[in-house]
Amino acid sequence: MIRINRLRIEIKTKDKVFGFDERFESGLNLIASDDNTRGKSSIIAMIYYCLGFEEIIGGRGEKVLTAAFKSVIEDGKNALAVLESGAYLEITNGIEVITIFRTAKMENRDSRLITVYYSNLENIYLPETQAEDMYVHLPNSANNKKGFHNYLETFLHIELPFVPATDDAVRKLYLQLIFSGMFIEQKHGWADILSGIPILGIKESKKRVIEFILNLDTLDNEKKKDKLRSEEDNIKKEWNAIVRDVTLLVNRESCIITGLPVSPKILTDLDYSKIIIQKNNEHIDDYIENLSEEYNALVALKPKIIDNFEELQIELSETENTMREYERDIIKLRDLLDSEYISIRRLQNNLEIIETDISNNKDAARLRDLGSEIDLYTSKDVCPTCHQDISDSLLPLPKDMPTMSIDENIRHLNAQNDMLKFAKLSHESNIEKFQNSINLMEGSLFKLRSLAKSLRSDIYQTNDSFSEALVYKRLNIESEISNLNRLIEFYSNHKVTLEKLSERWKDYLDKKEALPGNKYTERDIIKLNHLQRYFVDNIKKFGYKSVMNLNQVEISKENYLPAIEGFDMKFDSSASDHIRAIWAFTLALLQTSIRDTGNHPGILIFDEPAQHSIVVSDMKEFFGSIINSVGVSQVIIGITVKDSDTRRVVNELPKGKYNIIMVPNKAFQNLDKSL
Repeated sequence: MIRINRLRIEIKTKDKVFGFDERFESGLNLIASDDNTRGKSSIIAMIYYCLGFEEIIGGRGEKVLTAAFKSVIEDGKNALAVLESGAYLEITNGIEVITIFRTAKMENRDSRLITVYYSNLENIYLPETQAEDMYVHLPNSANNKKGFHNYLETFLHIELPFVPATDDAVRKLYLQLIFSGMFIEQKHGWADILSGIPILGIKESKKRVIEFILNLDTLDNEKKKDKLRSEEDNIKKEWNAIVRDVTLLVNRESCIITGLPVSPKILTDLDYSKIIIQKNNEHIDDYIENLSEEYNALVALKPKIIDNFEELQIELSETENTMREYERDIIKLRDLLDSEYISIRRLQNNLEIIETDISNNKDAARLRDLGSEIDLYTSKDVCPTCHQDISDSLLPLPKDMPTMSIDENIRHLNAQNDMLKFAKLSHESNIEKFQNSINLMEGSLFKLRSLAKSLRSDIYQTNDSFSEALVYKRLNIESEISNLNRLIEFYSNHKVTLEKLSERWKDYLDKKEALPGNKYTERDIIKLNHLQRYFVDNIKKFGYKSVMNLNQVEISKENYLPAIEGFDMKFDSSASDHIRAIWAFTLALLQTSIRDTGNHPGILIFDEPAQHSIVVSDMKEFFGSIINSVGVSQVIIGITVKDSDTRRVVNELPKGKYNIIMVPNKAFQNLDKSL
C-alpha cells in the first residue's frame, strides 16, 4: 500500500520562499478552493512528479509543471523570478516511512535525480538519517538497483509482472501504467477510463493494468502461455537446426538418413533405433566395414602397373561408361530443373493476377455492402447499359447456366489462390530435390574423372612404375572412411542434443497440458462479477441516466471495461454520465481489490471530478461512497467549492470522516523556512 503523509513544495526567489506544506490522512482528503484557478492542479501534479509519474499528465520532467515552478511566480501584483524549486513528499507503506525529494529547477542538479530520505520529513536533516540518490526516466530505471521505480516497487511490496510488449519482447508492467488507473488528472484524465495511461510499448496496457489491480489468475496464465510459446519457438528452432545440419552433412557424403523426426517430439529408445544412416542401400556401419575390406585388399595387391595391365583397361572402360551415365543423368536433371523454374514463374504470374482479382472483387463487395451508389449496377453483377447479368466468361453460356456473384467469385478465386500456392511449394520442393541430386552426381563425377585420369596414366606408362590408380583408390577410400566416421561422430554429438531437446519438449507439453482450459479461472469470474456489481451499484448511486436498463451494463471479458451489448459504454453516455462512469469504475477497482485481495496500492486521486456540470447531489453520493467503502485507503480530491450547493455538500460530510485542505487565493504562499 501507499499513503501520502505530507507534501511540502518550495519555490525560492531572491528574497522569499513560496510553497505549500500540508498533511494528508487516510480516507477522504479534499484540496479545496473557491475558484478553479488557485493552483490545486499544480499541487496534485507535484505529487505525481515526486513519484516519477508525471507521464500520466502527459510528459516527462519539469516541463509538465506550471511556470510557477520554473520561471515566474506571482506575489500580489509583482512577478518574481524563480531561482530554485522542488518538493518533499513523505509517504508510508504502512510500516516504513520515507521522504522523497525531487527538484523542478536547480543549478547543477538534474530533475531526473531523486533523493530518498529514510525518515519522515521533520527528521531528514538529523545526522542519523540516511539518504540515497536514485534516478528516474533513464534506461533501466525500473530494473536497476539505483532506479527509483525499482526501489519504489520494493518499498510498496509490489511485484510487477513481466508482460508482452509491442515489439514481441517481454517487459515489466511499469508503475506509471499501474497508477494511471488511480490518478485521474484534470486535463486528460476525464476523456476516458484509464485515458492517462502512458504509451510505454506494452501490448493491451489497459487490460494488463486491470488484470494486475484485480490480481486475476489470467495474468499469470497469460505470462505462462507467453513463456511456453517462447520455449516452443526455441525448441523448434534448435530442433530444425539439428535436422538441417545433420541432413546437410549426410547429403554431402552421398548418404540418406531415415527416421529422423523433422519436428519436435518425445523420443523413445525405439524412435532412436529407427534413425538410420545408409549409403548405397547399406547401413553406414556395414558400408564402412566393406570399404575397410576393400582398402585392405588394395593394400595386398602388387603395386606394379605391369602386373595388372588388362585389369586397368577393363576398369577404365567401366569408369568411362559410368561417367557417361552420370553426365546423361545430370543433363536430364538440369532439363527438369529448368522446367520447374518455368513452372514456378508461370504460377507466380498467375498468383499475382489472382491476388489482384481478389483485391478488386473484395473492394467491389465492400462498396456494395456499404450501399455505394457509384457503379451500382456493376456492384450488383448487372450491366449498367442493357441491365442483363454480367458473365465472367468470354465463351457462350447456356441461358439456364447461372453466373457467379461477387461473393462466389471471391470464394472461387481464394480456392484457386490456395491451389496455386500449394503447386508452387511442390515445384520448389522438386527444385531442391533435383539440385541436391545434381550436386551429388557432380561430386561423384569429379571423383570418377580423377580415377579415369589415373587409370589412363597407368596404362600409358612406359616404365615399370607404381600404379597411380591404385594409389588414388587407396587415398579415395581412406578419405571416404574418414569422412563417414566424422559423419557418425557428428550425428552422435547431435543425438545427445536431440535427447535434451526431447526432454525439454516433454516438459513443455506437460506444462502446456497443466494450463487451465478456460481463459478465466473460477476466482477470476468471481472477481469480474464483483467488479461489475460494484460498478453498476456506483453508477446507480451517482445518477447515471444515459441507459434506462442498467442490467444491460456488463464488464467486457475482452478488455474488462464497461460495455452495453458488446459496445463500449461511453458511446451511449452523455458527457456528464461519462464522468460518472469514470468515478464508478475507478472506485469499483479499489472496492473489488479490497474485497478479493487484489493488488491495488490503496490510493486514488481525482482532480476536479465535478466536470460537465455534475449535479451536486451526485457529488454527495460520490463522497459518501468513498467514505463508506475505502477503509484505510486514501483518496485525494481537488475540488472547487465556488457555489453554495457544493459548499453545503462539503460542510454536510460527517465530521471526522474527511480531511479538508483549503487553498486561499493562491496555492503557493509565503512559506516558513523550517521543516
